[in-house]
Amino acid sequence: MNNKNNYMKRYYILFLLLLIQLFAFTQQVHKITVDDLSTYIAKSEKPLVVSFWATWCGSCNEELPYFISTIKEKYKGEVELLLVSLDIKSYYPMRIESFAAKKNYDVPIVWLNESNADIFCPKIDAKWSGAIPSTLMVNNKKQYRKFYEQGISPLQFERDLRELVQ
Repeated sequence: MNNKNNYMKRYYILFLLLLIQLFAFTQQVHKITVDDLSTYIAKSEKPLVVSFWATWCGSCNEELPYFISTIKEKYKGEVELLLVSLDIKSYYPMRIESFAAKKNYDVPIVWLNESNADIFCPKIDAKWSGAIPSTLMVNNKKQYRKFYEQGISPLQFERDLRELVQ
């Protein structure tokens, strides 16, 4: 009986440790409106890259790893990267957080709490149809603003980052 209790205690402790580790490393995704996002972009004091993506978007998830690694390796502290999820409401927050953790997306992520692209897209860029991947690059100090409504190659991304920070 004593061995069984010890086994159960060990199992329980191991389970708790795994839960703690899972929650400690889970990416937290916060809800944001397009007006809040627009304000955040307008008040950004450092060069900012905003990537509009979704968990189900293959080409989005193809470019995000090099966005993250390039900014971390070459522009750490100089450029901010913000991932804006356009996933459906039922994916917020658990599916987005779980997906981000699996993919090691260890940068700030928000979920855009908007459903009408006709309203939120023009607030980001007048010509945006809502297609993803889409990327906005902003440097308010230089009045620099560039918007892509398509995927960006690593070479183009690095060129644009140099332009963004110079």
